Amino acid sequence: MGPAAGIDLCRKIVDQHPADRDQDHIPFILYSVPQIPDRTEALLRDGASPLDGMLDGVHALEQSGVGCIAIACNTAHAWLDALRHRTRLPVLDVVEAVAGELSKCVPPGSPIGLMATEGTHHANVYRPRLEALGYRFVSANEPLAHQTLVNEGIRLTKAGEIRRGGEALAMAMEQLLAAGAQRVILGCTEIPVALATCETPLVRFGLDASAALARACIAWSLAHEAPAHA
Repeated sequence: MGPAAGIDLCRKIVDQHPADRDQDHIPFILYSVPQIPDRTEALLRDGASPLDGMLDGVHALEQSGVGCIAIACNTAHAWLDALRHRTRLPVLDVVEAVAGELSKCVPPGSPIGLMATEGTHHANVYRPRLEALGYRFVSANEPLAHQTLVNEGIRLTKAGEIRRGGEALAMAMEQLLAAGAQRVILGCTEIPVALATCETPLVRFGLDASAALARACIAWSLAHEAPAHA
């Protein structure tokens, strides 16, 4: 949906897969149609639903012969169940991927933060499931001002002003860390793309949801890899 986000996920799949030559990498197909309606607009302001557009992508990928699907958009996971009910293919879950990574970083009970679109927050994509695992979410001292920074950072990144977007997002991340978060989930695929350009040392406290999903893609592919012919 976000073209930079889709390319970023593919790049992370390539970068994180241990390979010595081209043939060692896992095969994948990117379906990128940015004209799918905005997910946050649909969730917050009764905008056009993205579901039909996402289903078009699912069906195109089914016909291409892929074995599973990953969605390079956190907010779109609000429609994960609807997509899963309309396809025979497994659809990977970014929240499950993040939960697995989070457990390696900080124990349950730890305070964590979430940087995401308003749509992701509104749809409770992350919070209930991670709270059920024992994690405690913290908020910035001024939540509205914090979300404004996140929104602006995402908007600038989508508009191609990636470094300026990263600067806004770094300030937003600093606010969550100041509020006590031990890790901050980077829960929008544009966020890690932007933060990487401003070289903030705070990145080590972020948990990149896109990278977690990329690792889940690799793990799925390796687990379902066809045995080599003798």
